[in-house]
Amino acid sequence: MEIHHIDMDFLTCNFNNSRNMIGNIILQKRSGIVGWIISIFTRSDYVHVGIEIEDAKVVHVDFWGKHTIDLYEWDEIVVLTPKTPLLPSEQWTLRDHAVKEPVYGYSLWNAIKSVFWKNPNDEKEMRRRYHCSGFVSAMYRKSLGIDLVPDRADDATQPQDFLTSPVLKMK
Repeated sequence: MEIHHIDMDFLTCNFNNSRNMIGNIILQKRSGIVGWIISIFTRSDYVHVGIEIEDAKVVHVDFWGKHTIDLYEWDEIVVLTPKTPLLPSEQWTLRDHAVKEPVYGYSLWNAIKSVFWKNPNDEKEMRRRYHCSGFVSAMYRKSLGIDLVPDRADDATQPQDFLTSPVLKMK
């Protein structure tokens, strides 16, 4: 899988696209050995998540940092979208925040904590290290004030939590 680093010139956006894809949450099902290991710890088939920021482009976080990737490079995906559609200005705000937010890659400690210590009141100060679902949750909360998983802190959110979110629906 080829990973593309974010290019800041990538910020121009066409809101005339009728697909209304900016802000979609893309869940990736387990694939490969790393996905299999993650699924053992999370007890879920969904092992990775990102935010669609342009037609078929997803911003996501992994161990090496934040990247954009072609959506078609992910196998077996599920697309979730807010039940109340985002306005174009909200799409731009979310996209701008997700692309510009400085992120340094997974915090292994936060990933381990999210599996073993699921304390919904564990509101730690936000760090610039996220695991994939913590990044998605934080970007929606910070940029739009939308709490995608109300009973979880950003660093305790797992990919499968988005499937039961009261503010999201399958597309």
